[in-house]
Amino acid sequence: MYRMLRRRIVKRGLELIGAVAVVYLMLEILESHTMDPNERTRNVQVQLPQGGGSQDVAVPLDQMQQLQEQLHQVQREQELQKSKLDVPPAPQESIQQPAAVVPAAPNRQQANEPNSVVIKPNPPQQKPKNEGNDKKSSPNRPNAALKPLSGKGSPDLGVSTNFEKQKIPQPKLHSKGYVLPMLYFDMGPNNLFRLFRQGVVSAYEMGRTVVVPVFHRHPRMGDDATNPFVLPIFDTNYTVDLVWPPSETLDFGALKKTLNAISMKDFKKECKGRLDVLVQCGQVDQKRMDGIRHFQRAADMKVMREIQISNYEELVPNDLSAGRIGPDEFKCMGLIYGKKCLPSQDRWLATYSRIAKSLWRPLPVRKFAITFMEEVMNNKPFMAVHWRYESDWLDMCKPSRPKGARERNKEICKITTGLDNDESLRSSFIQAIKDKMADYNLKVIYLASPPNNVELIRLMKESFPGNFYYMDDVMKFATKKMGSSFLSNNYKTSFVEQEICFRSAFYLGSALSSWTQTILTDRLARNIKRHDSVLSVIGKGAAGFPELVFQFPEGNFNFGGMIPGKKV
Repeated sequence: MYRMLRRRIVKRGLELIGAVAVVYLMLEILESHTMDPNERTRNVQVQLPQGGGSQDVAVPLDQMQQLQEQLHQVQREQELQKSKLDVPPAPQESIQQPAAVVPAAPNRQQANEPNSVVIKPNPPQQKPKNEGNDKKSSPNRPNAALKPLSGKGSPDLGVSTNFEKQKIPQPKLHSKGYVLPMLYFDMGPNNLFRLFRQGVVSAYEMGRTVVVPVFHRHPRMGDDATNPFVLPIFDTNYTVDLVWPPSETLDFGALKKTLNAISMKDFKKECKGRLDVLVQCGQVDQKRMDGIRHFQRAADMKVMREIQISNYEELVPNDLSAGRIGPDEFKCMGLIYGKKCLPSQDRWLATYSRIAKSLWRPLPVRKFAITFMEEVMNNKPFMAVHWRYESDWLDMCKPSRPKGARERNKEICKITTGLDNDESLRSSFIQAIKDKMADYNLKVIYLASPPNNVELIRLMKESFPGNFYYMDDVMKFATKKMGSSFLSNNYKTSFVEQEICFRSAFYLGSALSSWTQTILTDRLARNIKRHDSVLSVIGKGAAGFPELVFQFPEGNFNFGGMIPGKKV
Protein backbone atom coordinates (compact mmCIF):
# COMPACT_ATOMS: atom_id res chain seq x y z
CA MET A 1 0.00 0.00 0.00
CA TYR A 2 2.76 2.41 0.98
CA ARG A 3 4.77 1.47 -2.13
CA MET A 4 1.77 2.05 -4.40
CA LEU A 5 1.08 5.46 -2.83
CA ARG A 6 4.72 6.51 -3.27
CA ARG A 7 4.60 5.40 -6.93
CA ARG A 8 1.51 7.53 -7.54
CA ILE A 9 3.11 10.56 -5.84
CA VAL A 10 6.24 10.20 -7.98
CA LYS A 11 4.13 9.82 -11.12
CA ARG A 12 2.05 12.92 -10.31
CA GLY A 13 5.25 14.84 -9.53
CA LEU A 14 6.77 13.93 -12.85
CA GLU A 15 3.56 14.95 -14.66
CA LEU A 16 3.58 18.26 -12.81
CA ILE A 17 7.22 18.84 -13.72
CA GLY A 18 6.43 18.09 -17.38
CA ALA A 19 3.47 20.46 -17.31
CA VAL A 20 5.65 23.25 -15.90
CA ALA A 21 8.23 22.63 -18.62
CA VAL A 22 5.55 22.86 -21.33
CA VAL A 23 4.26 26.14 -19.86
CA TYR A 24 7.75 27.64 -19.93
CA LEU A 25 8.18 26.37 -23.47
CA MET A 26 4.94 28.00 -24.62
CA LEU A 27 5.89 31.29 -23.00
CA GLU A 28 9.21 31.27 -24.79
CA ILE A 29 7.56 30.48 -28.12
CA LEU A 30 5.37 33.55 -27.65
CA GLU A 31 8.48 35.65 -27.08
CA SER A 32 10.15 34.15 -30.12
CA HIS A 33 7.45 35.63 -32.37
CA THR A 34 9.10 39.02 -31.95
CA MET A 35 12.43 37.69 -33.23
CA ASP A 36 13.68 37.48 -36.77
CA PRO A 37 12.89 34.09 -38.38
CA ASN A 38 16.61 33.49 -38.90
CA GLU A 39 17.16 33.59 -35.16
CA ARG A 40 14.91 30.61 -34.50
CA THR A 41 16.30 27.13 -34.10
CA ARG A 42 15.06 23.68 -34.83
CA ASN A 43 15.80 22.45 -31.27
CA VAL A 44 14.71 24.17 -28.04
CA GLN A 45 16.59 23.47 -24.80
CA VAL A 46 14.40 23.47 -21.69
CA GLN A 47 16.02 23.48 -18.26
CA LEU A 48 13.77 21.77 -15.72
CA PRO A 49 13.41 22.90 -12.11
CA GLN A 50 15.89 21.40 -9.65
CA GLY A 51 13.28 19.13 -8.19
CA GLY A 52 13.04 17.19 -11.42
CA GLY A 53 16.72 17.01 -12.29
CA SER A 54 19.07 19.36 -14.05
CA GLN A 55 19.39 17.64 -17.42
CA ASP A 56 18.26 19.48 -20.63
CA VAL A 57 15.19 18.10 -22.38
CA ALA A 58 15.16 18.33 -26.19
CA VAL A 59 11.77 19.17 -27.69
CA PRO A 60 11.29 17.40 -31.05
CA LEU A 61 10.59 19.53 -34.14
CA ASP A 62 7.12 18.09 -34.80
CA GLN A 63 5.96 18.95 -31.28
CA MET A 64 7.47 22.43 -31.63
CA GLN A 65 5.55 23.01 -34.87
CA GLN A 66 2.34 21.69 -33.33
CA LEU A 67 2.62 24.09 -30.41
CA GLN A 68 3.36 26.99 -32.74
CA GLU A 69 0.32 26.20 -34.87
CA GLN A 70 -1.89 26.19 -31.76
CA LEU A 71 -0.50 29.56 -30.74
CA HIS A 72 -1.02 30.94 -34.26
CA GLN A 73 -4.65 29.83 -34.11
CA VAL A 74 -5.16 31.68 -30.82
CA GLN A 75 -3.53 34.81 -32.26
CA ARG A 76 -5.72 34.69 -35.39
CA GLU A 77 -8.88 34.44 -33.29
CA GLN A 78 -7.73 37.38 -31.14
CA GLU A 79 -6.96 39.51 -34.21
CA LEU A 80 -10.34 38.65 -35.73
CA GLN A 81 -12.15 39.77 -32.59
CA LYS A 82 -10.08 42.98 -32.48
CA SER A 83 -10.77 43.81 -36.13
CA LYS A 84 -14.50 43.70 -35.50
CA LEU A 85 -14.16 46.35 -32.81
CA ASP A 86 -11.36 48.53 -34.17
CA VAL A 87 -11.51 49.21 -37.92
CA PRO A 88 -8.37 51.12 -38.98
CA PRO A 89 -8.74 54.32 -41.02
CA ALA A 90 -7.95 54.38 -44.73
CA PRO A 91 -4.23 54.71 -45.42
CA GLN A 92 -2.95 58.18 -46.27
CA GLU A 93 -0.32 59.16 -48.85
CA SER A 94 3.10 59.01 -47.25
CA ILE A 95 5.67 61.73 -47.99
CA GLN A 96 8.68 60.40 -46.18
CA GLN A 97 9.80 56.83 -45.88
CA PRO A 98 9.07 55.40 -42.40
CA ALA A 99 11.95 54.98 -40.03
CA ALA A 100 13.45 51.54 -39.72
CA VAL A 101 12.08 49.44 -36.86
CA VAL A 102 14.88 48.33 -34.54
CA PRO A 103 14.13 45.15 -32.53
CA ALA A 104 14.17 45.65 -28.78
CA ALA A 105 17.21 44.34 -26.92
CA PRO A 106 16.59 41.16 -24.91
CA ASN A 107 16.01 41.50 -21.19
CA ARG A 108 19.26 40.25 -19.62
CA GLN A 109 17.68 39.67 -16.24
CA GLN A 110 15.05 37.36 -17.70
CA ALA A 111 17.65 35.51 -19.77
CA ASN A 112 19.57 34.54 -16.62
CA GLU A 113 16.61 33.16 -14.73
CA PRO A 114 16.90 29.38 -14.22
CA ASN A 115 13.38 28.53 -15.38
CA SER A 116 13.48 30.48 -18.68
CA VAL A 117 13.38 28.94 -22.15
CA VAL A 118 16.63 29.51 -24.03
CA ILE A 119 16.42 29.73 -27.83
CA LYS A 120 19.73 29.40 -29.61
CA PRO A 121 19.82 31.81 -32.59
CA ASN A 122 21.23 31.01 -35.99
CA PRO A 123 24.13 33.23 -37.14
CA PRO A 124 22.93 36.38 -39.01
CA GLN A 125 23.12 36.25 -42.79
CA GLN A 126 25.38 38.75 -44.54
CA LYS A 127 23.60 41.05 -47.02
CA PRO A 128 25.40 41.94 -50.25
CA LYS A 129 26.63 45.50 -50.44
CA ASN A 130 24.97 47.85 -52.89
CA GLU A 131 26.18 51.32 -53.69
CA GLY A 132 22.73 52.46 -54.70
CA ASN A 133 19.46 52.52 -52.83
CA ASP A 134 17.92 49.05 -53.09
CA LYS A 135 14.46 50.18 -51.99
CA LYS A 136 11.88 50.09 -54.74
CA SER A 137 10.21 53.40 -55.43
CA SER A 138 6.45 53.79 -55.55
CA PRO A 139 4.85 55.65 -58.49
CA ASN A 140 2.74 57.53 -55.91
CA ARG A 141 5.50 58.40 -53.47
CA PRO A 142 8.49 60.73 -53.86
CA ASN A 143 11.91 59.77 -52.59
CA ALA A 144 12.78 59.92 -48.90
CA ALA A 145 13.86 63.06 -47.08
CA LEU A 146 17.49 64.17 -47.12
CA LYS A 147 19.02 66.32 -44.40
CA PRO A 148 21.59 68.91 -45.40
CA LEU A 149 25.03 68.44 -43.90
CA SER A 150 25.62 72.18 -43.73
CA GLY A 151 22.48 72.86 -41.71
CA LYS A 152 21.23 75.48 -44.19
CA GLY A 153 17.54 75.27 -44.97
CA SER A 154 15.81 75.85 -48.29
CA PRO A 155 14.20 79.21 -49.12
CA ASP A 156 10.52 79.33 -48.19
CA LEU A 157 9.54 80.72 -51.65
CA GLY A 158 7.21 83.20 -49.97
CA VAL A 159 4.53 80.62 -49.17
CA SER A 160 3.71 78.71 -45.98
CA THR A 161 3.57 74.92 -45.92
CA ASN A 162 2.14 74.83 -42.41
CA PHE A 163 -1.15 73.56 -43.81
CA GLU A 164 -2.76 72.77 -40.46
CA LYS A 165 -2.48 76.42 -39.45
CA GLN A 166 -4.93 77.43 -42.19
CA LYS A 167 -7.84 75.60 -40.51
CA ILE A 168 -9.75 75.17 -43.74
CA PRO A 169 -13.12 73.42 -43.33
CA GLN A 170 -14.08 70.34 -45.29
CA PRO A 171 -16.31 70.87 -48.36
CA LYS A 172 -19.99 70.67 -47.56
CA LEU A 173 -21.68 71.20 -50.95
CA HIS A 174 -22.87 68.48 -53.33
CA SER A 175 -23.71 69.37 -56.89
CA LYS A 176 -24.56 67.55 -60.10
CA GLY A 177 -22.95 70.39 -62.02
CA TYR A 178 -19.59 70.76 -63.74
CA VAL A 179 -16.82 73.33 -63.73
CA LEU A 180 -14.53 73.84 -66.73
CA PRO A 181 -11.33 75.82 -66.00
CA MET A 182 -10.85 78.16 -68.97
CA LEU A 183 -7.27 78.19 -70.27
CA TYR A 184 -5.21 81.06 -71.66
CA PHE A 185 -4.22 79.38 -74.91
CA ASP A 186 -1.50 81.92 -75.63
CA MET A 187 0.53 80.32 -72.82
CA GLY A 188 2.67 77.18 -72.72
CA PRO A 189 1.56 73.77 -71.36
CA ASN A 190 2.82 74.32 -67.79
CA ASN A 191 0.83 77.53 -67.40
CA LEU A 192 -2.20 75.73 -68.80
CA PHE A 193 -1.76 72.99 -66.21
CA ARG A 194 -1.50 75.62 -63.46
CA LEU A 195 -4.95 76.89 -64.44
CA PHE A 196 -6.27 73.34 -64.49
CA ARG A 197 -4.98 72.77 -60.94
CA GLN A 198 -6.95 75.83 -59.87
CA GLY A 199 -10.03 74.32 -61.50
CA VAL A 200 -9.52 71.09 -59.57
CA VAL A 201 -9.48 73.04 -56.29
CA SER A 202 -12.64 74.94 -57.28
CA ALA A 203 -14.49 71.73 -58.18
CA TYR A 204 -13.42 70.19 -54.85
CA GLU A 205 -14.66 73.19 -52.86
CA MET A 206 -17.92 73.57 -54.82
CA GLY A 207 -18.76 69.86 -54.86
CA ARG A 208 -18.84 69.85 -58.66
CA THR A 209 -17.30 67.58 -61.29
CA VAL A 210 -14.09 68.97 -62.75
CA VAL A 211 -13.65 68.95 -66.51
CA VAL A 212 -10.21 68.03 -67.83
CA PRO A 213 -9.96 70.61 -70.62
CA VAL A 214 -8.31 70.30 -74.00
CA PHE A 215 -4.60 71.21 -73.75
CA HIS A 216 -2.03 71.99 -76.42
CA ARG A 217 1.58 70.98 -76.81
CA HIS A 218 4.42 73.47 -76.61
CA PRO A 219 4.28 75.68 -79.74
CA ARG A 220 8.07 75.98 -80.17
CA MET A 221 8.99 72.28 -80.12
CA GLY A 222 7.90 71.44 -83.66
CA ASP A 223 6.07 68.19 -82.85
CA ASP A 224 4.03 66.62 -85.62
CA ALA A 225 0.41 67.62 -85.05
CA THR A 226 -2.30 64.96 -85.05
CA ASN A 227 -4.92 67.60 -84.16
CA PRO A 228 -3.40 70.78 -85.70
CA PHE A 229 -4.48 74.15 -84.37
CA VAL A 230 -3.11 77.52 -85.46
CA LEU A 231 -2.18 79.65 -82.48
CA PRO A 232 -0.81 83.22 -82.66
CA ILE A 233 1.73 83.96 -79.91
CA PHE A 234 3.22 87.46 -79.87
CA ASP A 235 3.86 88.21 -83.53
CA THR A 236 4.17 84.62 -84.81
CA ASN A 237 1.59 82.02 -85.82
CA TYR A 238 2.34 78.51 -84.55
CA THR A 239 0.66 75.24 -85.45
CA VAL A 240 0.22 73.28 -82.24
CA ASP A 241 -1.21 69.86 -81.53
CA LEU A 242 -4.35 69.74 -79.39
CA VAL A 243 -4.37 67.15 -76.58
CA TRP A 244 -7.88 65.84 -75.91
CA PRO A 245 -7.51 62.56 -73.90
CA PRO A 246 -7.03 63.29 -70.16
CA SER A 247 -4.71 60.27 -69.81
CA GLU A 248 -2.07 62.02 -71.95
CA THR A 249 -1.80 64.86 -69.42
CA LEU A 250 -2.48 63.22 -66.03
CA ASP A 251 -3.38 60.00 -64.27
CA PHE A 252 -7.13 60.26 -64.88
CA GLY A 253 -7.96 57.17 -62.83
CA ALA A 254 -6.07 58.43 -59.78
CA LEU A 255 -7.82 61.82 -59.96
CA LYS A 256 -11.26 60.21 -59.99
CA LYS A 257 -10.50 58.48 -56.70
CA THR A 258 -10.63 61.86 -54.94
CA LEU A 259 -13.26 63.81 -56.86
CA ASN A 260 -15.56 63.46 -59.82
CA ALA A 261 -13.88 64.21 -63.16
CA ILE A 262 -14.91 64.08 -66.81
CA SER A 263 -13.11 64.44 -70.13
CA MET A 264 -13.64 67.46 -72.35
CA LYS A 265 -15.29 65.44 -75.11
CA ASP A 266 -17.74 63.76 -72.70
CA PHE A 267 -18.45 67.15 -71.11
CA LYS A 268 -19.39 68.59 -74.51
CA LYS A 269 -21.85 65.72 -75.05
CA GLU A 270 -23.32 66.05 -71.55
CA CYS A 271 -23.82 69.82 -71.98
CA LYS A 272 -24.89 69.63 -75.64
CA GLY A 273 -22.04 71.90 -76.71
CA ARG A 274 -23.10 74.80 -74.46
CA LEU A 275 -21.83 76.54 -71.35
CA ASP A 276 -24.79 77.64 -69.23
CA VAL A 277 -22.62 80.32 -67.65
CA LEU A 278 -19.10 81.70 -68.04
CA VAL A 279 -17.83 83.24 -64.79
CA GLN A 280 -14.99 85.76 -65.00
CA CYS A 281 -13.24 86.13 -61.64
CA GLY A 282 -10.88 89.09 -61.15
CA GLN A 283 -9.20 91.23 -63.80
CA VAL A 284 -8.49 89.93 -67.31
CA ASP A 285 -6.53 92.17 -69.67
CA GLN A 286 -6.94 92.17 -73.43
CA LYS A 287 -3.98 89.87 -74.11
CA ARG A 288 -5.29 87.22 -71.72
CA MET A 289 -8.79 87.57 -73.09
CA ASP A 290 -7.38 86.79 -76.54
CA GLY A 291 -5.94 83.59 -75.03
CA ILE A 292 -9.41 82.69 -73.69
CA ARG A 293 -10.90 83.20 -77.15
CA HIS A 294 -8.34 80.85 -78.67
CA PHE A 295 -9.31 78.25 -76.06
CA GLN A 296 -12.98 78.77 -76.89
CA ARG A 297 -12.15 78.17 -80.57
CA ALA A 298 -10.59 74.84 -79.65
CA ALA A 299 -13.31 73.83 -77.16
CA ASP A 300 -16.11 74.92 -79.52
CA MET A 301 -18.79 75.55 -76.88
CA LYS A 302 -21.40 78.28 -77.05
CA VAL A 303 -21.67 80.59 -74.00
CA MET A 304 -25.25 81.25 -72.91
CA ARG A 305 -24.58 83.79 -70.12
CA GLU A 306 -21.64 85.69 -68.61
CA ILE A 307 -21.16 86.75 -64.98
CA GLN A 308 -18.33 88.87 -63.56
CA ILE A 309 -17.19 88.68 -59.94
CA SER A 310 -14.40 90.68 -58.32
CA ASN A 311 -12.88 87.87 -56.23
CA TYR A 312 -13.09 84.17 -55.52
CA GLU A 313 -14.89 84.56 -52.18
CA GLU A 314 -18.03 85.66 -54.03
CA LEU A 315 -18.06 82.25 -55.67
CA VAL A 316 -16.62 80.16 -52.80
CA PRO A 317 -16.88 81.76 -49.31
CA ASN A 318 -14.14 80.93 -46.82
CA ASP A 319 -16.49 78.66 -44.87
CA LEU A 320 -17.13 76.74 -48.15
CA SER A 321 -20.84 77.43 -48.08
CA ALA A 322 -22.81 78.30 -51.22
CA GLY A 323 -21.67 81.52 -52.87
CA ARG A 324 -23.23 83.64 -55.57
CA ILE A 325 -23.93 80.57 -57.70
CA GLY A 326 -25.68 77.76 -55.85
CA PRO A 327 -24.89 74.07 -56.29
CA ASP A 328 -28.05 73.50 -58.34
CA GLU A 329 -27.64 76.52 -60.62
CA PHE A 330 -25.94 76.49 -64.02
CA LYS A 331 -25.13 72.85 -64.56
CA CYS A 332 -22.38 73.55 -67.11
CA MET A 333 -20.05 76.30 -65.85
CA GLY A 334 -16.87 77.76 -67.29
CA LEU A 335 -14.54 79.65 -64.95
CA ILE A 336 -11.91 82.25 -65.92
CA TYR A 337 -9.21 82.96 -63.33
CA GLY A 338 -8.08 86.58 -63.67
CA LYS A 339 -5.60 88.65 -61.68
CA LYS A 340 -6.34 88.96 -57.95
CA CYS A 341 -9.14 86.40 -58.22
CA LEU A 342 -7.90 83.71 -55.86
CA PRO A 343 -7.57 83.85 -52.06
CA SER A 344 -4.20 83.99 -50.31
CA GLN A 345 -1.62 81.64 -51.76
CA ASP A 346 -1.14 80.02 -48.33
CA ARG A 347 -4.80 79.07 -48.16
CA TRP A 348 -4.90 77.90 -51.78
CA LEU A 349 -1.80 75.69 -51.40
CA ALA A 350 -3.14 74.19 -48.18
CA THR A 351 -6.38 73.25 -49.95
CA TYR A 352 -4.51 71.91 -52.97
CA SER A 353 -2.35 69.73 -50.70
CA ARG A 354 -5.48 67.68 -49.92
CA ILE A 355 -5.98 66.86 -53.59
CA ALA A 356 -2.35 66.56 -54.67
CA LYS A 357 -2.20 62.95 -53.47
CA SER A 358 -4.43 62.07 -56.43
CA LEU A 359 -3.10 64.48 -59.05
CA TRP A 360 -0.16 62.83 -60.77
CA ARG A 361 1.48 62.71 -64.15
CA PRO A 362 0.34 59.81 -66.40
CA LEU A 363 1.08 56.40 -64.87
CA PRO A 364 3.24 55.14 -67.81
CA VAL A 365 5.38 58.27 -67.42
CA ARG A 366 5.86 57.71 -63.68
CA LYS A 367 6.69 54.04 -64.06
CA PHE A 368 9.21 54.73 -66.81
CA ALA A 369 10.88 57.53 -64.82
CA ILE A 370 11.27 55.25 -61.81
CA THR A 371 12.70 52.45 -63.97
CA PHE A 372 15.20 54.89 -65.48
CA MET A 373 16.33 56.04 -62.02
CA GLU A 374 16.68 52.44 -60.83
CA GLU A 375 18.39 50.87 -63.85
CA VAL A 376 20.37 53.75 -65.35
CA MET A 377 21.08 55.99 -62.34
CA ASN A 378 21.46 52.94 -60.04
CA ASN A 379 18.83 54.33 -57.68
CA LYS A 380 21.33 56.70 -56.09
CA PRO A 381 20.14 59.98 -54.53
CA PHE A 382 20.78 62.84 -56.92
CA MET A 383 20.48 66.56 -57.48
CA ALA A 384 18.25 67.71 -60.32
CA VAL A 385 19.00 71.01 -62.04
CA HIS A 386 16.58 72.77 -64.33
CA TRP A 387 18.43 75.23 -66.54
CA ARG A 388 15.82 76.96 -68.68
CA TYR A 389 18.02 79.79 -69.87
CA GLU A 390 19.25 79.23 -73.40
CA SER A 391 19.18 81.08 -76.73
CA ASP A 392 15.37 81.11 -76.72
CA TRP A 393 15.39 82.89 -73.36
CA LEU A 394 17.51 85.69 -74.82
CA ASP A 395 14.32 86.86 -76.53
CA MET A 396 13.28 88.18 -73.10
CA CYS A 397 16.02 90.81 -73.30
CA LYS A 398 15.11 92.15 -76.74
CA PRO A 399 14.15 95.86 -76.91
CA SER A 400 10.72 94.82 -78.19
CA ARG A 401 9.88 93.18 -74.84
CA PRO A 402 8.20 95.15 -72.01
CA LYS A 403 10.53 97.04 -69.68
CA GLY A 404 9.59 94.84 -66.71
CA ALA A 405 10.51 91.65 -68.57
CA ARG A 406 13.86 93.12 -69.67
CA GLU A 407 14.71 94.15 -66.08
CA ARG A 408 13.88 90.74 -64.66
CA ASN A 409 15.99 88.93 -67.25
CA LYS A 410 18.98 91.27 -67.75
CA GLU A 411 21.42 89.37 -65.52
CA ILE A 412 20.16 86.00 -66.78
CA CYS A 413 20.96 86.99 -70.36
CA LYS A 414 24.52 87.88 -69.32
CA ILE A 415 25.10 84.45 -67.79
CA THR A 416 23.45 82.62 -70.70
CA THR A 417 25.80 84.32 -73.14
CA GLY A 418 28.86 83.89 -70.91
CA LEU A 419 28.48 80.11 -70.45
CA ASP A 420 29.38 79.62 -74.11
CA ASN A 421 32.77 81.37 -74.06
CA ASP A 422 33.73 82.80 -70.64
CA GLU A 423 36.05 80.24 -68.99
CA SER A 424 36.03 82.04 -65.65
CA LEU A 425 32.24 82.03 -65.53
CA ARG A 426 32.11 78.36 -66.62
CA SER A 427 34.54 77.33 -63.89
CA SER A 428 32.65 79.32 -61.25
CA PHE A 429 29.36 77.78 -62.44
CA ILE A 430 30.58 74.20 -61.98
CA GLN A 431 32.24 74.88 -58.63
CA ALA A 432 29.04 76.40 -57.24
CA ILE A 433 27.07 73.31 -58.31
CA LYS A 434 29.66 71.00 -56.71
CA ASP A 435 29.59 72.97 -53.46
CA LYS A 436 25.81 72.65 -53.27
CA MET A 437 25.97 68.91 -53.91
CA ALA A 438 28.63 68.56 -51.20
CA ASP A 439 26.24 70.22 -48.71
CA TYR A 440 23.91 67.25 -49.19
CA ASN A 441 26.55 64.58 -49.79
CA LEU A 442 25.33 64.05 -53.36
CA LYS A 443 27.50 62.84 -56.23
CA VAL A 444 24.97 62.25 -59.02
CA ILE A 445 23.33 65.01 -61.04
CA TYR A 446 20.52 65.18 -63.61
CA LEU A 447 20.24 68.21 -65.91
CA ALA A 448 16.86 69.14 -67.37
CA SER A 449 17.55 71.63 -70.14
CA PRO A 450 16.52 72.31 -73.73
CA PRO A 451 18.61 70.17 -76.11
CA ASN A 452 20.09 73.23 -77.83
CA ASN A 453 22.16 73.96 -74.69
CA VAL A 454 25.02 72.04 -76.30
CA GLU A 455 27.89 73.86 -74.57
CA LEU A 456 26.36 73.53 -71.10
CA ILE A 457 25.73 69.81 -71.60
CA ARG A 458 29.31 69.28 -72.74
CA LEU A 459 30.61 71.22 -69.73
CA MET A 460 28.54 69.15 -67.28
CA LYS A 461 29.65 65.88 -68.86
CA GLU A 462 33.29 66.81 -68.45
CA SER A 463 32.78 68.00 -64.85
CA PHE A 464 30.81 64.99 -63.55
CA PRO A 465 32.18 61.96 -65.44
CA GLY A 466 30.06 58.88 -64.88
CA ASN A 467 27.61 60.74 -62.64
CA PHE A 468 25.90 63.06 -65.11
CA TYR A 469 22.58 62.28 -66.84
CA TYR A 470 20.34 64.26 -69.17
CA MET A 471 17.66 63.86 -71.82
CA ASP A 472 19.89 61.97 -74.25
CA ASP A 473 20.26 59.19 -71.66
CA VAL A 474 16.48 59.12 -71.18
CA MET A 475 15.84 58.84 -74.92
CA LYS A 476 18.34 56.02 -75.40
CA PHE A 477 16.88 54.08 -72.48
CA ALA A 478 13.32 54.66 -73.71
CA THR A 479 14.16 53.32 -77.17
CA LYS A 480 15.84 50.25 -75.67
CA LYS A 481 13.18 49.56 -73.04
CA MET A 482 9.92 50.81 -74.55
CA GLY A 483 10.53 51.27 -78.27
CA SER A 484 11.11 54.40 -80.33
CA SER A 485 7.46 55.47 -80.25
CA PHE A 486 7.22 55.79 -76.46
CA LEU A 487 8.74 59.30 -76.35
CA SER A 488 7.66 60.44 -79.77
CA ASN A 489 6.76 64.02 -78.77
CA ASN A 490 8.06 66.75 -76.49
CA TYR A 491 4.83 66.82 -74.47
CA LYS A 492 5.57 63.37 -73.05
CA THR A 493 9.35 63.75 -72.72
CA SER A 494 8.80 66.93 -70.70
CA PHE A 495 6.57 64.97 -68.29
CA VAL A 496 9.28 62.32 -67.86
CA GLU A 497 11.90 64.93 -66.99
CA GLN A 498 9.51 66.62 -64.57
CA GLU A 499 8.88 63.31 -62.84
CA ILE A 500 12.62 62.70 -62.50
CA CYS A 501 13.15 66.20 -61.06
CA PHE A 502 10.18 65.81 -58.74
CA ARG A 503 11.76 62.68 -57.24
CA SER A 504 15.22 64.18 -56.81
CA ALA A 505 16.87 64.42 -53.39
CA PHE A 506 17.49 68.11 -54.02
CA TYR A 507 16.10 70.39 -56.73
CA LEU A 508 17.69 73.49 -58.25
CA GLY A 509 15.02 75.36 -60.18
CA SER A 510 14.95 78.20 -62.68
CA ALA A 511 13.33 81.41 -61.45
CA LEU A 512 10.59 82.79 -63.74
CA SER A 513 10.09 79.36 -65.36
CA SER A 514 6.60 77.82 -65.36
CA TRP A 515 8.27 74.40 -65.80
CA THR A 516 10.09 74.85 -62.50
CA GLN A 517 6.89 76.12 -60.89
CA THR A 518 5.17 72.85 -61.76
CA ILE A 519 7.88 70.89 -59.93
CA LEU A 520 7.84 73.21 -56.92
CA THR A 521 4.05 73.02 -56.61
CA ASP A 522 4.19 69.22 -56.68
CA ARG A 523 6.87 69.15 -53.99
CA LEU A 524 5.49 71.91 -51.75
CA ALA A 525 2.01 70.35 -51.73
CA ARG A 526 3.65 67.21 -50.33
CA ASN A 527 5.73 69.30 -47.91
CA ILE A 528 9.04 68.49 -49.62
CA LYS A 529 11.29 71.48 -48.95
CA ARG A 530 14.66 70.64 -50.48
CA HIS A 531 15.15 73.22 -53.21
CA ASP A 532 16.95 76.38 -54.21
CA SER A 533 17.35 78.74 -57.15
CA VAL A 534 20.06 77.74 -59.60
CA LEU A 535 20.67 81.45 -60.19
CA SER A 536 21.15 82.11 -56.46
CA VAL A 537 23.55 79.19 -56.18
CA ILE A 538 25.78 80.10 -59.12
CA GLY A 539 25.46 83.84 -58.44
CA LYS A 540 26.24 83.30 -54.75
CA GLY A 541 23.61 85.80 -53.66
CA ALA A 542 24.62 88.57 -56.06
CA ALA A 543 22.02 91.28 -56.66
CA GLY A 544 19.99 91.54 -59.85
CA PHE A 545 18.80 87.96 -60.19
CA PRO A 546 15.06 87.28 -59.93
CA GLU A 547 14.13 85.36 -56.81
CA LEU A 548 12.74 81.85 -56.83
CA VAL A 549 9.24 82.23 -55.41
CA PHE A 550 5.93 80.42 -55.51
CA GLN A 551 4.30 82.25 -58.42
CA PHE A 552 0.61 82.92 -57.99
CA PRO A 553 -0.40 85.13 -60.94
CA GLU A 554 -4.15 84.68 -60.42
CA GLY A 555 -3.84 85.65 -56.75
CA ASN A 556 -2.44 88.70 -54.99
CA PHE A 557 0.96 88.41 -56.67
CA ASN A 558 3.39 91.01 -58.05
CA PHE A 559 6.18 89.98 -60.41
CA GLY A 560 7.99 93.23 -59.62
CA GLY A 561 8.59 92.07 -56.05
CA MET A 562 10.75 89.20 -57.33
CA ILE A 563 13.78 91.51 -57.59
CA PRO A 564 14.55 93.11 -54.19
CA GLY A 565 14.52 96.88 -54.23
CA LYS A 566 13.00 97.18 -57.70
CA LYS A 567 9.50 97.95 -58.84
CA VAL A 568 8.98 96.89 -62.43
